[in-house]
Amino acid sequence: MLIRLKRLWLAALIASTATCPAAAAPGLKEAVEAAWQRQPQAQTAQARTDTLAARRVAADAWLAAPPAIGLAHETDQFNRDVGARSLAGQISLPLWLPGQQDRLKTAIDSERHFLDAALSAARWRVAGEVRESYWHARAASAEIEQASAAVEALTALETNVSRRAAAGELARVDVNRARAEAQFQRIALAQARVTELRALQQFRALTGLTRIPDADEARWSGAVPPAEAHPALMAAAQQEQTARARLSQASADTRDMPEIGIGTTRQRSDAAKPWEQLMQFRVRIPFGGDNRNLPRINAANADLIETQALRRQSAIQIEAEALGAERALQLAQGVLPLAASRLDLARDTQELVARGFNAGEFDLVARLRAERELRDADLAHLRAVIDAGRANSRLKQSYGVLP
Repeated sequence: MLIRLKRLWLAALIASTATCPAAAAPGLKEAVEAAWQRQPQAQTAQARTDTLAARRVAADAWLAAPPAIGLAHETDQFNRDVGARSLAGQISLPLWLPGQQDRLKTAIDSERHFLDAALSAARWRVAGEVRESYWHARAASAEIEQASAAVEALTALETNVSRRAAAGELARVDVNRARAEAQFQRIALAQARVTELRALQQFRALTGLTRIPDADEARWSGAVPPAEAHPALMAAAQQEQTARARLSQASADTRDMPEIGIGTTRQRSDAAKPWEQLMQFRVRIPFGGDNRNLPRINAANADLIETQALRRQSAIQIEAEALGAERALQLAQGVLPLAASRLDLARDTQELVARGFNAGEFDLVARLRAERELRDADLAHLRAVIDAGRANSRLKQSYGVLP
């Protein structure tokens, strides 16, 4: 009865929204957040955001690049030495090409949106890892409960058989059989504890939490969210937009930025002549060329083609995963009543054989066989409950829904 109550509690926990008490372990949402904060993408997110913000500020400037100052000094003291001197100073101002500033702003804004989308997609992938690790740990913990209950039942049976053998009701071989069965189950319990320890260590390494969440995810019952809202597809779409903006920038910016220069020159031809002051205005207009532009354009075009292919492939893969997750959840939920029915039959058989064994109607072999069938049915029902909960989490993951 105790085993059945535990299984029913676990099934009800998966089928409904459960809330954790204040002193309980964090929920899946907190576990995902803890795991995300340990990721390199989360730790560098602010620095990358600040970098793009600084580039955006530079793109808003009036000049295309910082101004430059040039100084020159000419003298003839190393050859003629008649006093010829010249001092010149000039400031150069890089200018934007028509539309260049707007294209640069568009590219930076697109990169910023892509960064946000990429971080959301990375967080979604971390949520999938946390979900899988969580269910692995839950399955290991639940199997320990089942193995512990089996050890308790077989220990009681071993004690009963030993007592009846001492009274002459059963043979010594029956004691050995009961003891061997109990030892076998104790070994299974030790192995289950090792499995649980590894699962908890993996969960701790991923999230930093020392306990797994007490509550499972609520069963998915809403409408299927639009594919465009999936974090991975949003990141792929924004990556394509970024590549498109870079291609537009490379195609239009076919030459370097022009410059205007303003300067002054103070000079004299020899020591007897007075100093003269001259003003200088300079315009520098670079020319473009295929040798410079085609490699940049072709590289940007290749990036765009690649991002378009990745977006299409991501859409196909996500759709396939969603369909598979939906079908897996249906199958897992269909197995639950079958596993519960098998468990009820095995429990009824075990109770009948146990009474018959105590009354002398069945031998120990039949009793041990009934115990094994009950353990197998109980373990199968336990795994069916866990599989249904895992399938529910995987369905949410395939939809792009975070805990």
